[in-house]
Amino acid sequence: MERFLTYILSRAVPEVHVERVKISYWSMDRTYFISVYPSQMKYWLCFRKKYPHWRQVALKYTMEEQVVSEFCPEFFTQKGLLDWLADTLGLSRGERNLLRLSVCRGETN
Repeated sequence: MERFLTYILSRAVPEVHVERVKISYWSMDRTYFISVYPSQMKYWLCFRKKYPHWRQVALKYTMEEQVVSEFCPEFFTQKGLLDWLADTLGLSRGERNLLRLSVCRGETN
């Protein structure tokens, strides 16, 4: 279901081992974010160093700065989350389409 997302994030930060990736939903805040296993903290720290513009791109998709969390930014929609990731990583149109298709097929929320 989210194999392509795992591939994209593994390629984005190859120095951190990524076994699997999951789009998570935090019902209390009603936000979506990306969980990276086995090391969420290490992955997002390296991601932030490698892509220092991540925050500016995140704020483009949300007006609320508190949604920019410690790890992966949180968004009110899966589309916002995927658009942020695609823009931050500079994915091609084809990669963006594959990412949306692979995640939306398994969408339950």
